[in-house]
Amino acid sequence: MSRLSGWRSATVVLATTVAMLAGGVMFTRGGTVQPAVPAGSAASSTALAAANTGDLSDAITSLQQRLRRLPADHSAWAALGTTYVQQAAVTGDPGLYPKAQGALDRSLEIRPEDNAQALTGLASLSAARHDFASARQQAEQARSLNPYGAANFGILSDALLQLGRYRQSFAALQQMLDLQPGVPSFTRASYAWELRGKLRPARRALQRALQLASRSSDRAYCYFYLGELAWNAGDLAAARAHYAKGLAADPNYLPLLAGQAKVAAATGKTRRALARYRELVQRLPVPTHLIAYADYLRSLGREQQAERQDAVVEASQQLFEAQGVNVDLELALFDADRGDAADAVSAAHRTWRAQPSIEAADAYAWALHAAGRDTTALTYARKAARLGTDSALLAYHRGMIEKSLGRDTEARNSLRRALQVNPYFSPLHSPRAHAALDALNRG
Repeated sequence: MSRLSGWRSATVVLATTVAMLAGGVMFTRGGTVQPAVPAGSAASSTALAAANTGDLSDAITSLQQRLRRLPADHSAWAALGTTYVQQAAVTGDPGLYPKAQGALDRSLEIRPEDNAQALTGLASLSAARHDFASARQQAEQARSLNPYGAANFGILSDALLQLGRYRQSFAALQQMLDLQPGVPSFTRASYAWELRGKLRPARRALQRALQLASRSSDRAYCYFYLGELAWNAGDLAAARAHYAKGLAADPNYLPLLAGQAKVAAATGKTRRALARYRELVQRLPVPTHLIAYADYLRSLGREQQAERQDAVVEASQQLFEAQGVNVDLELALFDADRGDAADAVSAAHRTWRAQPSIEAADAYAWALHAAGRDTTALTYARKAARLGTDSALLAYHRGMIEKSLGRDTEARNSLRRALQVNPYFSPLHSPRAHAALDALNRG
């Protein structure tokens, strides 16, 4: 799941494949989407020719060269802005977001009316910054100008998902599927099924996306999420195989390293897990990966190394915030896990008010638990379960809250479910789930 297993959503936001269609939009699960650039435009041809080779830097260079010749080309400015957003996701560099903002704003200055392309680009930028209310508004404006743009429906679905408007999100996704049943729409469909606890159709949708994937980056992305589905279900052998196939398809799709690190850690291959995590955080230093590395170090008893990694996490989060990225959701869980209850509750409360999704409900519940406010925490833990999502982490959080309230039968059921779904779900929390369940069984 986008946030339940990593830096969103996207999920996002928002890990992406290394080679994406220039002019695309962000996806809460990551991955490619249909181009926002009109297919017949010269800017589109310039960007797509470079991006389809797997090199977004070439796409950016080509667009910059075009704009030096044709500085009033609003389409090229929009394509440049959206490609900067893609590049930021690939590199983990939020410093590219102001460049994206400037390029998209310039496109709208040149053509303030009837510029769906720039509005979709702005929606992708807002989603990347976790400003989902703005992303929704901008995508809806773009849709009013271009009611047949699959990319607009994709990002609208993403934004509505993060705003907790699931029925509307799924309806927008269906419109995207009707308009363009390709890799972007089927991968989104997979996530929609996963959210509702329907793993079999989620897997089928990803397999369909894989069948349609023509580029190595798209195949790597599909294999990654097939691996994540297997990992979330505790199937280490299948997860390992999918991650390996993904890296064979595209060695530069870095989230696959996170998958391999998790599997290595779960199977006791400490040296391999550490090597994978070190490579991952050096090449893609986004908060989710940094936090996962710190958690693993802590699970090994390497407290000093974990604390140093915590400091890197905090510096990374400050960097993202400085570039306009809302990291409250990540902060809430990070602070709650490290005992900073007051900060966790503040960040989680802000998140819940801005985007009342199941992920925000779970983070708020866990932060309230850290603060000893378990009665209120249970209310939000139940909100987090409202779609029927079969997540070990959600069940674990709920079970620990129930245990603190003395609701032993419910706590046993929740903790047992967490360990049934994925006994390896966290190097830190899986052992705690076992210990809590053992204590309940002895009592």
